[in-house]
Amino acid sequence: MKLDSHQFNVNIEKKEKNYARVSFSPLLGGFGHTLGNSLRRVLLITIPGAAITKIKAKGAQHLFSSLPKVKEDLVEISLNLKKIRFSYHGEDTLALKLNKKGQGKVTAADIKLPPNVKIANPDQYIAEVSDDKGSLDMELTISSGVGYLPAKEIETSLVGEIPIDATFTPITKVSYEVQPARLGKKSDFDRLILEIWSDGSIEPTEALKKAAQDLEASFRQIVSPEKVDTQDLAGVSAPIPPQEDELLVEEIELPLRVTNALKKAGYHKISDLIKAGRAKVSHSKNVGEKSLKLIDKWLTKKELSWTS
Repeated sequence: MKLDSHQFNVNIEKKEKNYARVSFSPLLGGFGHTLGNSLRRVLLITIPGAAITKIKAKGAQHLFSSLPKVKEDLVEISLNLKKIRFSYHGEDTLALKLNKKGQGKVTAADIKLPPNVKIANPDQYIAEVSDDKGSLDMELTISSGVGYLPAKEIETSLVGEIPIDATFTPITKVSYEVQPARLGKKSDFDRLILEIWSDGSIEPTEALKKAAQDLEASFRQIVSPEKVDTQDLAGVSAPIPPQEDELLVEEIELPLRVTNALKKAGYHKISDLIKAGRAKVSHSKNVGEKSLKLIDKWLTKKELSWTS
């Protein structure tokens, strides 16, 4: 029996809200890496998601403002807001309200949502109001998109409205492994194991189907080409993967005194740390070996490294 390249079994070996393990077998020799790498790249780049793109806080005119009777400044609040994962499939931008009065912690669950928007991590911490007479009053603009959108590319014309970097991609990690597989007496087949992690706003198996559909649509254009008007594509931008090294040092979630010490030493972005090198950063006041190991761990997780 001759096996076609498109004939194989798809088995969902494990399925959770944020994780799935899927196997594909038997594949023709070499097709394991072909499918695995293609699906991995599409999952990480083109699956759409939703994120906060602009914020507006009562009593603040710019990102470096401090809010009365609120423990965190607006920079810290914006970093916490970036971690909120939304499930929203509309094309229009939406303005959400956050109004927390009185002393206490503010979380994503305090955001008022319309019926077509859900939050995957409602326990995400945002800030803390430190006084019974204090409040946190904000308007959050969320948008749908793919990839990564830098704040500098987000347009705003309203006074007090602040653009922030947005990561739309709902898939946080994808890995694959190719194992040898046997079919009858032959053992030159592949078994592909694909593992997918999401942020909770989309099920990994749903994302996998969408990635396969995106690939199918692209290959269909090769098999049956249709004329494309390039003028229609003039305003379309390719999705940009998040540039981890351009994030602020606050993303590493170091103790506040260490973060402040790094900023005081002139290290405001991850790229500043990387360029300076581990040895030079270690000479900064209040930055000890424990803090450096936390930075090491974060860089390794993001597949980054010190220059020296």
